[in-house]
Amino acid sequence: MNPRTKRRSLYIASHANRIIGWPVAESRLLIWELAQQATQPHLVYSHEWRPGDLVIWDNLATMHRATEFDDAKYHRELRRVTTLDMPYEFESAPPAEATV
Repeated sequence: MNPRTKRRSLYIASHANRIIGWPVAESRLLIWELAQQATQPHLVYSHEWRPGDLVIWDNLATMHRATEFDDAKYHRELRRVTTLDMPYEFESAPPAEATV
């Protein structure tokens, strides 16, 4: 479950290697099948980089991976920010003002 939204989620990525309590072969097959489902081309975002681009993702909700990068040809600046994940209370919107 996502701790912020309380929505049920499936956390899976390439580092997952088994399901605790399952036989290894069966758990690896299910992980592979789920990864195949989640990485269908119509569900994948691939960024075409241009100078000045900034890409941000939420590690709790995104499968991501690096692709080849020619660091001898291109300059890249990478900054990582980790935030304290504190509970957030969603407030209802203030009432709309009546117009006369």
